[in-house]
Amino acid sequence: MNEPDAGPDRQPEDRVWARHHRRTGAVLIVGAGAVGGFLAEELARVGLSPLVLVDSDVLAVENLVRHPLGAPALGRPKAPALAEKIRREFPPCDVEGLHADFLALSPNARRSLADRVDVVVAATDSVACQRQVNRVALAVGKPAVYPAVWVDPRIRDAEVGEILWVLPGRRTPCYECAAAFRQGGSDSQAARGARVDIQLVALATAQVVTALANPEDDRSAILDRRRNAVYLHGLTPTSPGIRAVFPTTGLSSRTVRVPFPARPCAACRGWRYVASPRPPGDPGPGERADGEEEQGRWPATVVCAVLVLIISVVALAASVNGPHA
Repeated sequence: MNEPDAGPDRQPEDRVWARHHRRTGAVLIVGAGAVGGFLAEELARVGLSPLVLVDSDVLAVENLVRHPLGAPALGRPKAPALAEKIRREFPPCDVEGLHADFLALSPNARRSLADRVDVVVAATDSVACQRQVNRVALAVGKPAVYPAVWVDPRIRDAEVGEILWVLPGRRTPCYECAAAFRQGGSDSQAARGARVDIQLVALATAQVVTALANPEDDRSAILDRRRNAVYLHGLTPTSPGIRAVFPTTGLSSRTVRVPFPARPCAACRGWRYVASPRPPGDPGPGERADGEEEQGRWPATVVCAVLVLIISVVALAASVNGPHA
């Protein structure tokens, strides 16, 4: 007769992760809504721990159709309720839920939250909060991920997901760098639309977060420094407004190169001619961040030679005109 399995708090790890290699790492998720909620559950099952969830909202009736929490959690703060659910259903994950507005936290508290993890995720519907998470992640030197869905009257809600990931040290454009790039496209929000499409965005985001937390893992090969945004089309017919981007109907994805802005970014100071320590494959001196040769910028030696020539001409003209003064 087989012995019964151990209790939920005593499951051996070699059995829990018997069918795939456990990934490790700590993650801060700001925003425990639909995308952030499903993402937290997926990361827990992949093996990432501890997780820290921060959200100031409570679960409302209109959230039920697209959130992992059900009716028993109505009226409860999302982050603590979701953390409790994960601990109950998946005890190997150490997860903490903070009922707090990230923007209302002190600068030291924000930095402390980001500094204790390996990857930061911003999954809120507030641009101001996303920008603040971006600046905090840059300040503490942590990779950050920004999942969202496109909101546009020309397309269905949650038809297109967008996942931007950012490496510290100006190795990739940051969230604010990408703002100018995205102004010509659709707005994005943390969650609108059908649950199935939102879950697809969360699952894809989990892959990106796991790769960033485990850069030596073979799965990290999904990340391409020159293409640090992923557009994901859900399992729906393609709306006419985006058929040029997604010509086929149904599930598909595209990776996109988000360029550095033409002027220095206010958040990371990165720009088109970014001068920072270069990882392999990064543009060198005299090259643009997009791989083309830099144009219109003279070397310092040329500038100095021109200045010396101008000074010499002025001095010569003064000596010639001197006797006639």
